[in-house]
Amino acid sequence: MNTPLHDAPPNDNAAPTPRGRQTREKLIDAARGALIEGEGAAEITDIARRAGVSAGLAYHHFGSKDGLLSAVVEEFYDRYVRVANTHFRGETWAQREAQRVQAVVRFFIDEPFTRTLFGPLGRSSAVVHAESRCMADLVARGARNIAQGQADGDLPRQADPQIAAAFVLGGLRQAMTLALLDDPNPDAEQLACNVWILIAQSLGLRVGSKS
Repeated sequence: MNTPLHDAPPNDNAAPTPRGRQTREKLIDAARGALIEGEGAAEITDIARRAGVSAGLAYHHFGSKDGLLSAVVEEFYDRYVRVANTHFRGETWAQREAQRVQAVVRFFIDEPFTRTLFGPLGRSSAVVHAESRCMADLVARGARNIAQGQADGDLPRQADPQIAAAFVLGGLRQAMTLALLDDPNPDAEQLACNVWILIAQSLGLRVGSKS
């Protein structure tokens, strides 16, 4: 299921028109590019200019600069979810999860906005709040996945799925932050392997599970 985490409406109560959705997408793309170039700093007038629209139109769609920042963050995590929701093949839960970890680590490394979001932009209060909302959704998804691993017999049943998911996702974000800070272009396969080993151990993956 590739549904977006959030679908923020425009300021008025009417459903967005195709043209309105296109304008929103252009502004989000422009904001992402400006934030990457500005290392987390960007003015809404510059973003609007990049998108080829007026600053007033940007305020109409997002209400404020913080609203636009939140939309950029939410769009980033929407794309993350699409990657994580890929149908991975494998005989066991562990095999499928090892592939999922490899895919999301590759996403974080290949996506230029990751370095901005996990770096200077991550200190913005608007971004912190947006990430918190996205993380709550990701934890719920992760909890369902861990519960499936428990049902399959790969994971101990005594672990609380929601707490385990929060632990894994928070740890993954911090691990990616540190890895990208240490090396802007880390080896994706090696990093994914290290991350998966730590996740498997933290979840108490059964020794007999093939990964």
